[in-house]
Amino acid sequence: MRLARKLIVSAFALCSSVALAESDGETPLFDYATSLPLVTQPFNEALNKQIATFTAEMARHPPPPDAECAQTLGASRFARMYDDLGTAQSNAGDNEEAITAFEKALACTPRAAGIHGELAAELLSAGRIAEARAAAARGTAIDKENAGLDSVLMQLDFIEEHWADAVARLRAMIASQQDDERATYYLCFLWLAQRRAGIQQPELVEHSFDKREWPAPILSALKGELSEMELLSKVTGEKNELRRREILVEALYYVGQMRLANGERETARRYFAAVVNLKVLYFIEHHLALAELGKMRD
Repeated sequence: MRLARKLIVSAFALCSSVALAESDGETPLFDYATSLPLVTQPFNEALNKQIATFTAEMARHPPPPDAECAQTLGASRFARMYDDLGTAQSNAGDNEEAITAFEKALACTPRAAGIHGELAAELLSAGRIAEARAAAARGTAIDKENAGLDSVLMQLDFIEEHWADAVARLRAMIASQQDDERATYYLCFLWLAQRRAGIQQPELVEHSFDKREWPAPILSALKGELSEMELLSKVTGEKNELRRREILVEALYYVGQMRLANGERETARRYFAAVVNLKVLYFIEHHLALAELGKMRD
């Protein structure tokens, strides 16, 4: 699922193709992922130019020191500058630089709940889980209805395996969600949170969505209505190379979570590793897969 960012990476630097992994037929998504050209690093010329432009603008019109920014005339403008810079750095995978930028944005507008959410998401991406939850809590103290903060808190519940909290939060998020596509992703998380909690027959919230549209095939696969091979055919049917890589990342992550719920720990680890290797840095599945791999190492 795409992060709620204003700037999105739109191309990748690829090196030569790796050899097709030998398939036993039991892990089709993983086998397909390992057959793709290796991603050496995300790259986007336009994104690099945006970062350079933001940096140059700040050099020409330096924001005031953090301690003074909120009281400065034009504080909201400086906050937007830092917010835009942090967003670009986040999409480029520069977590620590993005964290610094969002912190500076908050120094200018400390009651901007949305920026608290962006900071929390970036701390989560950097693996700083306790700090991410604290940042999200500061945001919800300002705006309890902020959807971005709800999303970050749900992800933190998932990482920390607070399944009852995740389920309750997701039910509320789905009930209030007007966007069918986003609601379908939340339904996938709701199904998996219950399965990870040991519930064999999860119960979903009623929500209308087009079963022909992505990510509905993922939910169908989780529910056993679609085989993994059939899910792969949905992925490979996408003609745009970048979009195909993006939806493959999503399919790998959610099926990996189902494998983990089924006790297939090593297979799940391979699926999460494949997610990370595809380097779609601006999707939440990338960061959640990294978190799962970190827990497995621990």
